[in-house]
Amino acid sequence: MRLENKLSICYTAFNSAQNLNKQFKRIFNECDNVKYKNFLEIVISDNCSTDNTKKIVNYFIKKSKQKKNIVIKYSRNKKNLGFSNNFIKLTKLVSTKYSLFMNDDDYPQKGFYREIFAKIQSKSSNTMLITPIANSRKYYPSFFGFNKVSYIINRGSILSGIILKSEQMKKYKFYSKNLYPQTELYLDYFLKHDFEDLEINSVLKNMDVKNIIKYKFNDRMKRGNDLAFFDKIEILEKFYKKHKINFVEFFYSVYSVYKWGLGVKLELNKQNSQKYENIFFNQIMRYKRKKLLKLIIFLIFIKNIFTKYSFFYFKTFRKTIL
Repeated sequence: MRLENKLSICYTAFNSAQNLNKQFKRIFNECDNVKYKNFLEIVISDNCSTDNTKKIVNYFIKKSKQKKNIVIKYSRNKKNLGFSNNFIKLTKLVSTKYSLFMNDDDYPQKGFYREIFAKIQSKSSNTMLITPIANSRKYYPSFFGFNKVSYIINRGSILSGIILKSEQMKKYKFYSKNLYPQTELYLDYFLKHDFEDLEINSVLKNMDVKNIIKYKFNDRMKRGNDLAFFDKIEILEKFYKKHKINFVEFFYSVYSVYKWGLGVKLELNKQNSQKYENIFFNQIMRYKRKKLLKLIIFLIFIKNIFTKYSFFYFKTFRKTIL
């Protein structure tokens, strides 16, 4: 049975030629046959790229017209709108039942789209579907199940591999113009419709070979000296103040963001990047809820007290109370 406009694979693009070329090859190798006709749509909002992004996309647009199994929608901004506005624009370009959001540098294993195709045929609810990624394969309950919000905050910030019902997604009005508009959308969507991990074998793996964290300070996202740390906190503060999440969910989520932040500090320390370590740490210590901040850093220290990094976490906690 042929399906009409079932799934959009959605990309925000900026100087993405090399990565998109790999993404298109994976999609076309798996899905350019009659089985997927009228099923798959690729949507790209190009944020005024200065590389060969447009040339690569046009090549695959021509290729798609040969067999007509895959539809490609390409929109190029006349000027760089910034990531947030470009993502918001992307959500409005979708015309299918489901939207799958992807970073151009998160590459799916072979069989990824075939598995998704097979899985969503039987789905009818509005539940958010989350595909596995290499370093965070699925949700594990903790803290009496209050960690769902923190899971969405941290898993959602990756952007890739989240599937939403497009009709429900389009109802959301964005408020925070920070570097994680997708996280704001995902959290609101989850609170209304819940989520489930999509049980597939293929995972997403980041193609960025520069895994040295200091390079993240000057990446395409323009994350700044705190690596957009407070963009996540800003979203949590907004949902908490609007009573969309309770204090326990809020506290555990802020705790999880700081646990990630101190993990970044540890990696910078291990990579002998003291300059960036100090800059980053000084930035994330600016949180206005000082008592809450001290408690969280203390709890992270206690959690790591019997690990080989206990002294590192002790010194970090000591800095917060001096």
